[in-house]
Amino acid sequence: MKRPDQRETTALYKTRPTVNMSTLVRKVKKLHRMVKDQRVIRTIALTTAWFGMGLYVSIVGPTLIDLKERLGADYEEISRVLASHTVGYFLSAVAGGIFLDFLPKYAYGLVGSSFFLAGVGTAGTPFTSTLSGLGFLRHLTGWGHGFTDAAGTVVCVRLWGEKASAPMHAMHSGYPMAAFIIPLIVIPFLSPDRPAAVNGTTPAPLTVEEAWRLSQVQWPYVSVSVLQFIIGIVFFYFQYRELVTYHVCKQKKTPRSFSAFLSPSRFLEGQGRKAVFLLVFLFLFYTIFKFNQNPFMQYMVSYMVETDMYSKPEATVVYSMYWICYASMRWVSIAIAAWVPIHIMLSVEITCLCISGIVVAVWGATNKAVFWAFTCIIGALTSPVFPGGTAWANRYLDASSIVFAICLLGASVGSTAANYVTGYLFEYVGPRAMLYFFMGCGCVLLVVFAVMQVSVSDLFARPTQDEEMELRVQNDSDDIRGGDDVTNVHPLMSSQHK
Repeated sequence: MKRPDQRETTALYKTRPTVNMSTLVRKVKKLHRMVKDQRVIRTIALTTAWFGMGLYVSIVGPTLIDLKERLGADYEEISRVLASHTVGYFLSAVAGGIFLDFLPKYAYGLVGSSFFLAGVGTAGTPFTSTLSGLGFLRHLTGWGHGFTDAAGTVVCVRLWGEKASAPMHAMHSGYPMAAFIIPLIVIPFLSPDRPAAVNGTTPAPLTVEEAWRLSQVQWPYVSVSVLQFIIGIVFFYFQYRELVTYHVCKQKKTPRSFSAFLSPSRFLEGQGRKAVFLLVFLFLFYTIFKFNQNPFMQYMVSYMVETDMYSKPEATVVYSMYWICYASMRWVSIAIAAWVPIHIMLSVEITCLCISGIVVAVWGATNKAVFWAFTCIIGALTSPVFPGGTAWANRYLDASSIVFAICLLGASVGSTAANYVTGYLFEYVGPRAMLYFFMGCGCVLLVVFAVMQVSVSDLFARPTQDEEMELRVQNDSDDIRGGDDVTNVHPLMSSQHK
C-alpha cells in the first residue's frame, strides 16, 4: 500500500480549517438572507396575528365573573350567549374555506378583515348591558377568529409547502403567549373578591350597579381592540404586495366546476371513500378536542373561585401558569416537529392528556397542589395538539383550504356545544362535573385519534396508480428473468404494458 506523501498530508491538514471556516461564513451569509426572506417575515407576522387572536379570545376567561355580574346573569345564561362566538367561528370557517379554495390570492386581505371584525367585537364587549348585545359582539369576534384561522393556515402552508410542520407550530405559538399575558393585564381591573362566608351564611352577590362601579375591565378590552386594528392594517399591506407580485402558475389549481369542488377524491389521489372517512374523523377529532379543551380552559378560574380553592388573584396566577406551560411547549414543539414524525407526537400528547384528565378529576378536584401541578401539565400537553392536527392533515391528505376548513368546522362545533354543556353542568350539577366532563372527552379523543392513525397505516394502505403500474412492470420483468423471452411476448400485450 502506498504511503501518503508528507507534503500531501500537511496540505490536507492545512486545508481543513479553511473549509470549515468557509462553511461557517456561508451559513452566516445564509442566515442574513433568511432574515430578509419574505417567508420568514410573513411567518413572524402570522405569529403576531395569532398573538393578537389569543388576546381577544382568552380575555373572556379571567373576566367571565365580572361580565356575568355586570349583566346580572348566571353561568348557564352567559355560557349560552358566549356560544355565539363559536357560531360565528363555525360560519366563517365554512365561508372562508370556500372563498379561499376559489380565490386563494386574497388570503392576506381576509386575515386583515378578520382583525377589524374582531376589534369591533372586542371593544364593545364590556360596554354592553344586555345578553343579546353581548351575543352579537361575541358573534363578530367569532367571525374574525374563524377567518384568521382559515386564511392564516392556508398562507402558512402556501409559504412552506411540505415543510410547513415546524412553521405551523411557530405560527400557533403566538396564541399561548397572549393567553399567558392577558390574565396579568386584567388583574388590576377586576372587581374585589366576595367576603368569605360567616357562620355558614354566604354573602349576597354584587348587584348590577355595584358590579359596574367596582369592575373596570373595559380598559383591557379597549387596549386589545386597538392592537387588532394595527394587525389588520399590516395584513392589508401584505395583500397589496401579494396582488402586485402574484403569479397564478405558483399556486395550486382551483376547482373548475362545482362537482370538482365537491369531489372528495381530490384530497387523496383518487381514493374518494378513504378521503371521506379521514375527513369525517378529522372533523370528529377537532370536535372532541374542543370538547376536551374548552371546559377546562374557559371555566378553570370560575371553578377555583366558586369552590373556594383559590381567591381571584390566586386563581388568575394559576391560570397564567397554565398558559406559561402552554406557550413554552408550543415553542419546544417547533423543534420537536422538525425531527419527530407528527403521528408519534400526537400519540404521546393525547395519551398523556387522557391520563392527566383522570388524575385531575379524581384527585385534583380537592387537592390544591395536585390541581396546580396538573394544570401546568395539561397546558403543556394541550398546546401542540391543534397545530399538530393540521400538520397531520397536511401529511396524509392533499390539504387544501377545504380540508383546513373542515378542521375549523369541527373545532367550532365542539366549542359551541362544549360551552353550553359546561355552563349547564357548572350551574345545575356542580363545578366538579366540569372536571369529569373534561376527563371523559380526553378518553374519547384518544380513541378517535387511534382510529385515524390505524386507517392511514400500512395495514390499510392502497397502492396508487403509479405504484400499481410499477408493480406490474416489476412482475413482468420477473417473468422474463424466469425464462420468458421478451421477443416471444404477444405484441398486443406488450403495447398494453407500455
